[in-house]
Amino acid sequence: MAAEDQKPAVGLAAAVAAAAQKSTVRSLGGQKAAAAPVPAPSAPVQPVQTAAGPQVRKLKKGDLLFAEGEMSRAMYFLKTGVIRIFKKKGESSIEIDTIRAGQVLGELAFLDGNPRSASGEALTICELVEVSGPTFQAVLAHMPDWLKILLKTIVGRLRTASTRIRQLEQASTSVDYGDKDGKGAGRHYVYLSPYDVLKIFTAVLLVGARNAAQGTGEIKISMLLRYANQIMGVPAAKVTSLLDILAESKVVSVKGTGIDDSFSLDDPDFLERALSHINEQNLLEPSKRQDVSVKSFMVMSFIAKHLPKYPKDEKSGQVLVNLADILQTETGTKGKEPFRMDEFPEIIKYGYIGGLSVKSASEVITPVDYDSFMKIFRMQKLLMAIAAANEQKRAGATAGKSN
Repeated sequence: MAAEDQKPAVGLAAAVAAAAQKSTVRSLGGQKAAAAPVPAPSAPVQPVQTAAGPQVRKLKKGDLLFAEGEMSRAMYFLKTGVIRIFKKKGESSIEIDTIRAGQVLGELAFLDGNPRSASGEALTICELVEVSGPTFQAVLAHMPDWLKILLKTIVGRLRTASTRIRQLEQASTSVDYGDKDGKGAGRHYVYLSPYDVLKIFTAVLLVGARNAAQGTGEIKISMLLRYANQIMGVPAAKVTSLLDILAESKVVSVKGTGIDDSFSLDDPDFLERALSHINEQNLLEPSKRQDVSVKSFMVMSFIAKHLPKYPKDEKSGQVLVNLADILQTETGTKGKEPFRMDEFPEIIKYGYIGGLSVKSASEVITPVDYDSFMKIFRMQKLLMAIAAANEQKRAGATAGKSN
């Protein structure tokens, strides 16, 4: 929703909550209402319909506050933390807004009585004040008619946020080239598009260089969001998601999960190479991109696992890898063949390994440049993690739609 539409709602709703809270304190003999239990992780918060006054709600990271399509029974004031507002679109989701401490959310469906038009999920540990329907109606009964008309006007203006949603739909659209030849090309919605990744990587390098110049190793997540979210326009949810992936890839070390916590950039050189690789691949024609399939990546992972056991030529840096030996070892461990010898053409074509030399059933040799291969494998591992995050979002959106 537009910033200019949010401010009146925040001020007005805050006044309503204050009035309701004051009434509650009087009714309880000066004691504040007890906090409700913390909701279970990843489950929508179920408000308690009571006129006793605003209730305190607490969310963990990843908890769903409310889901798109459900009927509204409360609106919320965010005291601490960050909540992402997103809308399902096809098999993925569109980031609509990021709500921070001091802002109101869920007021649109609450005030006009329509189903929720979007979902809300906690990005960090959050504490909210919930105003239920009975509580709001009790306060509304004492309001003048002109104030009720003002509320309806605000709601009408907030509904114009659909224009913003359409803009975000375009920003979240990626071209799917199907068979890499451009046939059957179409559009689908991705969570972390190449453009999102490039912007976030650039922002991480930027704040990392800034802190290095100042002699400080730790970077505030809020500083990263200032560049990636506020300046580059990437939703905060995407920034934190990719930061988690970078932490798993040992590119950064994240200290805490809150918005005021920090992280350190441990491997800026690798991040710079990843930025260049993604940018170069994105500029190529689809048929020329080095898009490694899942099967080829699995083959690469087995080679990377066993690579250290083969002697390395100090002059050339090459290692003669026996693929038949790897296949036999992994088959004995797992009880079935993890790959076939006909699954190597793709990584041979890209130059990640040399051609296969079949000497016997127990000796299939390929030359591998040790250092180069490990760098490429780490790069592909990062790209696979991003692809897995996108698939997880698509699967989650599909599951939510079927329910």
